[in-house]
Amino acid sequence: MMPKVIKSKLLIIHPDRAPIPQGMVVVNEGRVSDVGADIAVPAGAEVVDCSAYTVMPALIDSHVHITINNRFEMPLSAHFDLDATTAVLRGAMNLRSDLASGVTTMRTLGDRPGIEKAFQGAIDRGEAVGPRLQVCVRALRPSHGTAPFLCFPADGAEELALKIRENFARGADWTKLFVTNVRQGDAYEDYIRGDLTDVPAYSKREIEAAIAASHDLGIPVAAHAIGGPALRWALEAGIDSIEHANLLTDEDVALFAKSGAYLSDPNLQLFFDDEVGFASFPTWTWDWWRERVERARELTATHLPEAVRAGVKVCLGTDSTHATLWREASALVGLGVSETDALKAVTTNTAEMLCMADRVGHLHAGMFADAIALSGNPLEDIACLRHVKMVMKAGEVVTDVLRGASGVFSD
Repeated sequence: MMPKVIKSKLLIIHPDRAPIPQGMVVVNEGRVSDVGADIAVPAGAEVVDCSAYTVMPALIDSHVHITINNRFEMPLSAHFDLDATTAVLRGAMNLRSDLASGVTTMRTLGDRPGIEKAFQGAIDRGEAVGPRLQVCVRALRPSHGTAPFLCFPADGAEELALKIRENFARGADWTKLFVTNVRQGDAYEDYIRGDLTDVPAYSKREIEAAIAASHDLGIPVAAHAIGGPALRWALEAGIDSIEHANLLTDEDVALFAKSGAYLSDPNLQLFFDDEVGFASFPTWTWDWWRERVERARELTATHLPEAVRAGVKVCLGTDSTHATLWREASALVGLGVSETDALKAVTTNTAEMLCMADRVGHLHAGMFADAIALSGNPLEDIACLRHVKMVMKAGEVVTDVLRGASGVFSD
């Protein structure tokens, strides 16, 4: 493989490091071999000319569902009424759009049976186009838990341990638990009525047992936890990441900081971006739902910045709206969080959470050559993450992966 040199107007190698004017990145065999200004360029190296742009580490998405995309303007449950072929085709395009938006690594946390591992393997073998994936294989919930269309029932400590072992045997990188939110009935409104609450789904004993069983296998655990007792039980039991946490309290922030858990996917665009968020959904006309969203919005706006200041590491995800990580980062800055911390939330923090900080998230010798070029400086204007001009994954420049695609897949 011919060496490459990326030339930049401004090079960001790490959010905490001062940017390098006219910085360069040397790439060999898919990895970074050198970074800096005025460095030696290997003879015969291919030049990737980004000298009009800012070059920085590629983005990492902490929480995605492959075959769902809110841009189709259908209820979440309706995505699982589609035939399998349509779902897979949409999933393939969703992942292409994620890659085109600058995301080269992501974690997937629930989908149809077999989807996650199939896409993970196909991408690794070069048979499909998309970010490299970490997967949960099957998300787990109690029988009365939320989102039955998205995850699989497991009741009691013994069954949870069994399902976790089965997932491990199928190649799971993560265990995903739905520890809050319950529902009575199978209609979409039943699911909505159970959403955005702090009602525990699993008991304290079940949560502790599931985390212990997963950790015994060396698998980290992510928990869908909006707030309340189950969120705190999970933190006390050593959970690795909490997903969403939109009903945080002061007590929760202190416990988060003490636990060292990551706060992933607070779904900021759903609450704070009226163009694509809850305010644009048909359910916004339901008074009881709008009041619930507004309460979660207020608590998130208050306590998420407090969590960042307390040292909690936030990782941003797009969840069910692909290729929109820039919206999440913009909303985080809109809450008063610095551009530097927002950039960490889409690079270094998530790399650490995925135990991949030695390979992705920043640009140093030995790392995967995953980089993007942008119009503008995200340390001054985080919204410029929207304007991706070049994507490189493992030393290969990604080009035209969405040529001819529907506007559904671009932002």
